[in-house]
Order: sequence, then structure tokens, then C-alpha cells
Amino acid sequence: MHKEDNPKEAAIIVSKKYIKKGYALDFSIESLENEIDKILEKENPKDWIESAKLESELTAYIGETICQIFDAKWKGEYYSENSGMNFYTCKIEKNGFEFGPSHFVGYYLSNGKESEGSFEEYLHSRDYSKGIFYDFLGGGLINKISGKK
Repeated sequence: MHKEDNPKEAAIIVSKKYIKKGYALDFSIESLENEIDKILEKENPKDWIESAKLESELTAYIGETICQIFDAKWKGEYYSENSGMNFYTCKIEKNGFEFGPSHFVGYYLSNGKESEGSFEEYLHSRDYSKGIFYDFLGGGLINKISGKK
């Protein structure tokens, strides 16, 4: 991990921030299924700086939630101030499967829900997206990270 930025600590800060705004970011699977889509739909970044901040925040929260639920580990470097670097350096790993938590968020913020689908779909199926991740994960992230076919 990047010496100065800790995604676990960042995820806790992000959780508290969005709980104050009324979102249920409690590190549960339900928070991934329901709250990430709400945040992406309601917290519309006004410019690229806000977009990058939101991407970094959700990268930390999504990644740490998956680590806690599925006993996965952070791999690579996390940058709280440079979401673009997270696309290439920040991953979580479980049993040889690697996942970049920033990928979905980055594409969603660039292309929109119509192109990329919802995060809930990304977790479970990915069969509905018409964007770059169309069927990339087959049965969805949860099946891949938990080792199910």
C-alpha cells in the first residue's frame, strides 16, 4: 500500500461521512447492493476534482467492505488524492482472483448508468450492462470473489 494512504482508514472516514448524509454504509453486503448506487445517483460530482474524490472514497469503501465480508486482502497502493492511480495500482485479492475496486466507479462516472449498469448488477450478474464490463465477470463479482462458478 502507498505509505501515506491507508484504504482501511479511508473507508472508515468515508463510512462516517456518508452515514451523516443518510446513507447506510455499514460495511455490509446490503450497503454494497443498495447504497453505492444511491450515492452514485445522488452525489453528482460538479467537476473532475469532485469526481476524482468520489471515486477515491468509493474505491476505499467498496474494497474494504469486500475485504471484511470475504476475507480478501488489499494489494498494491491506494491513493486518496489520485483516483487515476488507483485504477492501475489498487486491488484486492482473494485466492488468486484480483479485483480493482476503482474500475466500476471510474467507468460509471465517465459513462453513466445506462452504459455501465448498476453496482448491484455488477455484484451479482453483469449480464445487463452494455458498457465495457459487459459480462466481464460472468456471474458477478460476488461469485468470483467467493470462488463460486
